[in-house]
Amino acid sequence: MATPTRASRLANLLRRSANDKADAAGPVDEGAAWSAHGLAIKRSREAAEAAQAIAAHVAKQRAAADVLNDRLRTAAARAQELAAGFGRVTDAFERLGLVALNAGLEGARMGELQGRALLLVSDEVRNHVARGSESARELTAALTDVAADVAKLHSHVDQVRQGAQDASQEAARVAAASSEAERSIVELGNHLQEATGSDPETAKLVAQAGEHAKALVNALGALGGKAPPKLVLGALRPVLGPLARLLGDPAALAPDGDEGPG
Repeated sequence: MATPTRASRLANLLRRSANDKADAAGPVDEGAAWSAHGLAIKRSREAAEAAQAIAAHVAKQRAAADVLNDRLRTAAARAQELAAGFGRVTDAFERLGLVALNAGLEGARMGELQGRALLLVSDEVRNHVARGSESARELTAALTDVAADVAKLHSHVDQVRQGAQDASQEAARVAAASSEAERSIVELGNHLQEATGSDPETAKLVAQAGEHAKALVNALGALGGKAPPKLVLGALRPVLGPLARLLGDPAALAPDGDEGPG
């Protein structure tokens, strides 16, 4: 069996494109195959670009979380320092209260006349000490609560950072998988080109030529017996001549199964 020439192969492609329905057992639709190939490459590239965009966004979120984490650590340390400072203030108030109590006892020993002023001062100081100590204890408790809340926030931010890191790794894996898929699709395209001898641009042009051929066939079918054959041939001669020269093989225009003139 002779190997089909390029012209006969082109004619067969045009003939298949002109048919309304292709044989299910016939050759693969190269135009559709190349279209699917191009779409697969486009989608894999879009997936890789989306993964890279996600990775960039996650990196920004991680940077923001790192800044927040640093500020939370600073706030927690400052809250602890203030709580410790108010603890020392409370101790100072307690010592001052002891001093005021001792002054009151001394005033009591001095008698009502000499020690009255000292007793009054002692009572006033102890009242202020009691109020100051209570306020210092309340502030210490509040700062302790703030430090606990900051520690919880710090833990939540750490979880966010870990989640961002996991998302970044997943995005990197998706980008790598998309790039690998694109390489595989390109390799598949190379095999398809070797098997069919066509390429996306050729398949596109052949499909366009097939559409024009179909339109010509439909127009001739619509003519039917309305026009004399000589008139039709005369009208088609400017097209048939260049087409025959382009194909360079008269047998290529013969119907399937007809080898044409010997």
